[in-house]
Amino acid sequence: MNDDRRPDWSGRGPSDRPNRPVPGQQAHGSEGPRLEGQAQPLQRAKRPRSSKSSRHRSSSRSRHQIRRLKILAAVLASAVVASLVILVVMYFRIDQLRDGRSAESVQRRQVEAELARAQERITSLNSDLQILLQNRIPGVDQLVYNRQIELNDQYVQSITFVESGLGNEKTVEFSTVLQNVRTGPILPKVTIVLFDEAGMQTGMAQLDRSHTITPVDIPEMQPGETRTYSTRIELNREQPSKYFVVEVL
Repeated sequence: MNDDRRPDWSGRGPSDRPNRPVPGQQAHGSEGPRLEGQAQPLQRAKRPRSSKSSRHRSSSRSRHQIRRLKILAAVLASAVVASLVILVVMYFRIDQLRDGRSAESVQRRQVEAELARAQERITSLNSDLQILLQNRIPGVDQLVYNRQIELNDQYVQSITFVESGLGNEKTVEFSTVLQNVRTGPILPKVTIVLFDEAGMQTGMAQLDRSHTITPVDIPEMQPGETRTYSTRIELNREQPSKYFVVEVL
């Protein structure tokens, strides 16, 4: 009997067939034994699972950074505005000071000019007053303290006035130098009279031999003799003395 089976058939029966996996029975993630010549099943690429907590943290971080930037921008804007305000205030303050200094400078020049004019008027009035006093009181001269005043009036060479004391106890002292340039003896007769600014007499003193610095036996001065007299003038008015007269007889 001829065998009609294919030469390559090995006579395997149903029991000899390889076990194939039944769909739905293989567990996910597990692979059974793969037969020779069986195609490898396709595996889907796994997508990374997104984490809600990560997205939340990233969103919170972004909002925090934006908030910080807003705060920083607000602080910078406030600083700029404050700087501008300070600059404006300083500008107006400097302008006011400049104007004030200019005004003070103008006022100072005006006051100096007024003082100069007042000084000129006072000098002119003093000159006029001295002229009037000279017409009224011959030989009157301005009283100056602590300075030797040259007179050269007959035998009176010079005189020096000194003010002493305080307040109502002020007094005027003087020292004068006399020299006899005549050929015979002379008896000095010298009177010093003080006047105030109005020409009123404030004090008077008359020389005596007791006023000489070096004691003398006789009041007469011999030819060529020089004496220095010094004494205090008793004041009879509270007004300060401004002028004096030396009367020589």
